[in-house]
Amino acid sequence: MIFFSVFVALLASFSLISCSAMASANVRIPEKFMGTFKLDRSVNWFVRKMIGFSSVTKVFGVSKNDPDAYDMSNLTSKKNTHFNNWKLNQTFESEGLDSKMHKITFNFDEGTDTLKETHIRMDDPNDKGETYYYTVEGDELVMKMANDQVTCRRFFKREQPC
Repeated sequence: MIFFSVFVALLASFSLISCSAMASANVRIPEKFMGTFKLDRSVNWFVRKMIGFSSVTKVFGVSKNDPDAYDMSNLTSKKNTHFNNWKLNQTFESEGLDSKMHKITFNFDEGTDTLKETHIRMDDPNDKGETYYYTVEGDELVMKMANDQVTCRRFFKREQPC
């Protein structure tokens, strides 16, 4: 009888783990995040960032090569970056806007309806990284970043849907 109880408990635990793994695997970025968004205004954005990349357009879309993957581009007046065929919760390596190699991860939190983009510079083992949080408010993509007790926001106007 004890063996049977342990077996049932293990089976129940496995079912919970499997269901939660499948639930996170089925998370998709909502359609409202897809499209082309051009920088409209910034609040508390660092001066050095504004000078370097005052004109920014962000493009989010479902990958043309894999319907379970995404593409994202940063189009700036100085440099463009393209992250192609990435999947949520999977870290990949790519060149950042600073021309350094980064480990990049995108996550989506369904509870807060927030897309998170995390960058860690590969050439600096002590890099704390940068994390950007995206939400959609009306027809604007809002990017938020906190650094040294200062919260910055950039507001991007939708130019066209994906």
